[in-house]
Amino acid sequence: MTHTARLLGIVAAGALAAGTLAGCSGSGSGDQAGSGPVTLEIAWWGNDSRAAMYEEALDLFEAEYPDITVKSTFGDFSSYWDSRSTQAAARDLPDVMQFDQANLVEYGLNGALLDLSPYVGEQIDVSGMEDVVIDAATVDGTQYGVPVGTGTLGLFINPAVVAESGVEPLDPDYTWDDLNDWIAEVTASGVTTAEGKSVFGGFDQGLTMWFFIQWLLQQGEEPFNEDGSFAFTKGDVKEFLDATTPLRESAAFFPPSRATEISPADGFAIGEAASTLTWDSFFARYTDVEGLETLPVPTGEDGDKAVFYTVLHLAGAANTEHPEETALLLDFLATDPEVAKVFGTSRGIPADSGQLEVLDFPEDSLEAKSLAYRGSLEEYETVSTPVLPASFATLEATWVSLNEDLMYGTITVDQFVDQWWSEAEALG
Repeated sequence: MTHTARLLGIVAAGALAAGTLAGCSGSGSGDQAGSGPVTLEIAWWGNDSRAAMYEEALDLFEAEYPDITVKSTFGDFSSYWDSRSTQAAARDLPDVMQFDQANLVEYGLNGALLDLSPYVGEQIDVSGMEDVVIDAATVDGTQYGVPVGTGTLGLFINPAVVAESGVEPLDPDYTWDDLNDWIAEVTASGVTTAEGKSVFGGFDQGLTMWFFIQWLLQQGEEPFNEDGSFAFTKGDVKEFLDATTPLRESAAFFPPSRATEISPADGFAIGEAASTLTWDSFFARYTDVEGLETLPVPTGEDGDKAVFYTVLHLAGAANTEHPEETALLLDFLATDPEVAKVFGTSRGIPADSGQLEVLDFPEDSLEAKSLAYRGSLEEYETVSTPVLPASFATLEATWVSLNEDLMYGTITVDQFVDQWWSEAEALG
């Protein structure tokens, strides 16, 4: 069995945009981990759909542990972390929280998370998870996270738009240069939507730092050293961004002004982009894309795709007054088979093999396509999830902001590199 095949039971994430909402589950009575009734708080980012899934899963938990009541709250990705930052400063974090890879590292190193080591093997069962995802849940030798889902990058394609453009489909072993040429050709074809809106070939690959990391890994370079320092140079950043300068200058990429105009809608989801390079956990966003197809990431110069996985975690707060009950909730949401049926692949491919095994979807469903895409990666070499510094979330946010300026043409690539590097150095 290949390493990628074994990873079918695991991965990062993407963040689903939505408005803030709060809800509360019911309670019962019984004799559980503590000495009496306990109330826990849980928080996550997502939308109304994810909220409904969480509430259904929490109802299952309360039925299993009737002496534990769970109150829940959520918000969009940005407001979620704003709230967590404020609560962390006051040591008043919710008992259980959803975490992406970067923020798990930051909060773990800052002492805000519950050390799960005493509960693994007792309240928490990780025997159905691959070592690689457990490693991703570990920060500086301490396990703070319980992996719930895994994700990897892929290129989503709208075949109807491509056919209308007259441009030949991409070969699965396409390169970054092939992708840029293809995007330019689709945009130049002049294809429009039924409403007369221009259709673009795709999005700027400088949109997120994760694409830069993927590019580095394909060259056999780790992005960060174990101490969190950069293992890449300013020249690497410039080379990566310079590759797409011609497309920005010719307006071949989906424009940021249109992205702002249609927000929170997605340009690919509404048929105004022929492709989008993004996380495979975003299948659920594209229910209206007929015949949705997915290709692996571009191939690097040495012929490697260097597929890697990131992990979506749940973690407990160091300030929780009920660590054992918190551990029980973490385990339930990460390993219970009925919970897997509730969430499907909306949190990524389940990290626990027992949760993965119970998933059964119609062949033409997006969930089945998600699993099939992950299976299609078996032929490619995989690499370990990159070690991230505690400052990664801030580095990424600065990168995204500067890329928007780059797309609008208010800064050059050189200015992007200098400003980003300067701010990165200031973080230490």
